[in-house]
Amino acid sequence: MREVWQRKFNGRGFGGKQSNVDLAILDAEGNLVHWFDAFRRMGPRRVPGGGQKRESLGDYTIRGLKQAIPALDLAHAPTAEHPLKLPDLEQPGIRIFVRLLEERMIAYRAPVVEVVALNKKDWEPLKYPRKERRVEAAALKKWLSQVYPPGVMERTSQQTKKVYQIDRIEGDLTIKPAGSDGKLRYALLSGKVRLTDEGPGDFTYGGGLEVVLTYSESDPGPLSLRGVFEGIYPRYNPVQRQSREIPLRAAFESLPDGDKSPRLLPQ
Repeated sequence: MREVWQRKFNGRGFGGKQSNVDLAILDAEGNLVHWFDAFRRMGPRRVPGGGQKRESLGDYTIRGLKQAIPALDLAHAPTAEHPLKLPDLEQPGIRIFVRLLEERMIAYRAPVVEVVALNKKDWEPLKYPRKERRVEAAALKKWLSQVYPPGVMERTSQQTKKVYQIDRIEGDLTIKPAGSDGKLRYALLSGKVRLTDEGPGDFTYGGGLEVVLTYSESDPGPLSLRGVFEGIYPRYNPVQRQSREIPLRAAFESLPDGDKSPRLLPQ
């Protein structure tokens, strides 16, 4: 991305016709072979047979993609399928699925999946509760901080183009016993969470968290974790001078799964 931006703003100038969206084409090794402004405003172009015609966005995109083909060596592209695999961990941690239920831009509904490795100290706030107790949401920041919108919906620094990271997580959660089936004990973690990023304006959003944890009958360390977050992400439109409230959803599951991880809280 930095390479694209360096080339885009290298002093050539497009007379103010740049957009803030670029298409970058990479080869199989991840090298940038071609890029172009995805929404650059174009004037009329000559067409076969004479005359001029304003180029459609679709035709402009096809033309840009065709320019990348010679550098991709498609004649030797492998035909084998590449099965979709979720990111995983060999050590204890949590996998997070995040979706922004944007009505106007359906692509944002595709889930973003992250994994976060956790150490013994990270799991300690989730030890089995003999009775209901409070848990500060800040103690779970390492994995709750991954609950933010994907793509260009993220807030970014105008100077560095880097995404603002989650700076604060606040909220008083409760964890309480939720019964036993004779083999496993259960606990429920729930409450409201607010997330604030490191950018200007004290931007914040939040929602409700509900998590189910399992434990053995004899050990306080959690065996598994499954949970959901349901919240609202506000997006401000400077042209219309109003905000839209967009549903933000997340799901959590502990890793590794099954028999690989007899306990998440190591000795």
